[in-house]
Amino acid sequence: MQTYGVTFPSTSQWHRHQQELINSLKIQIETCFSGENVLVNMTWFGPQFENNTEYAKFLAHGPIDNLFLLASEDPCFFNQQETNEFIARSGAKHTYLLGHFDTEYHFNFFSTVIGNYFPHYTDGDLLMDTPRYVFLNYNRKPRAHRTKFVKILDERKLGDLGIVTLGNDRTLGETIEEYKDGNWNMPDDYGIPHDIHSLGRPEYWQNHFLNVVGETDFEDHLWTYITEKTYKPIIGLRPFVINGQQEVYKLLRKQGFRTFNHYWPHIDLENCNIDKIHCNICDLIEWLRKQDLKQMYLDMLPDLSYNRQRFNEFAIEQKHRMENLFA
Repeated sequence: MQTYGVTFPSTSQWHRHQQELINSLKIQIETCFSGENVLVNMTWFGPQFENNTEYAKFLAHGPIDNLFLLASEDPCFFNQQETNEFIARSGAKHTYLLGHFDTEYHFNFFSTVIGNYFPHYTDGDLLMDTPRYVFLNYNRKPRAHRTKFVKILDERKLGDLGIVTLGNDRTLGETIEEYKDGNWNMPDDYGIPHDIHSLGRPEYWQNHFLNVVGETDFEDHLWTYITEKTYKPIIGLRPFVINGQQEVYKLLRKQGFRTFNHYWPHIDLENCNIDKIHCNICDLIEWLRKQDLKQMYLDMLPDLSYNRQRFNEFAIEQKHRMENLFA
């Protein structure tokens, strides 16, 4: 079968896992589907990328019986409408969307790989010691929705209540060597190490209450995309809110995880206008500063412990699903 697209470089820690996934899918597809099958890896795929020769080659492909679009490590760079237009242009008789798509062939690749590289954290490493910081909000790339949130934090003078990073403008002085086992050996282009596989410095993790996840995508017209950023507070025994797509909450609950917005039902984080998300998270931080965070954390601990156990189960389930996607 013909494949199009590019993969992560061989220097990436995930290169082997990505290749194993693609090879497995090719075998599954050839076993289950007859006719002209084409698999497109949507990582960095599209006319806007320098490697757009892959895009041009695909458009020149002849008739397709079964088209498989794969988005596993990165989001699909076509939004939902653009994806439908791309499919129509391909002329494929049947199309299957695999990975980070809201379809029956959804799976989460991140959950299956990060456990291979995360340190072994004990309860003592994870449990909140002192709520010195109301929140923690790590942002490496200064994407628009992250920058907007930090700006509103500063305008409302809430930044001092937590730990905040944002590209080159706000760092903690961390170095690549500090995270040599978890940053893919990538340079710190934004002044912050590319830390995929840890919870960061323990003095910050152990002493913060709320994790404000600066997810990759923000708008809900994009395919729902959950990365290691959301799984970190789940692994690390922390309540969390999402500076990102509101659909993430619903998808997590569908996958058996527990979310925490019912602890502050007077603040809408799941169904509000997209323009209000950042202000509403700030409202939550403002409210939390007046609460007994030690007691609230103890009240949440059964849900936090459940989530960590659920992640271990979920990772196994997702690995099995990826290996038996069309069963």
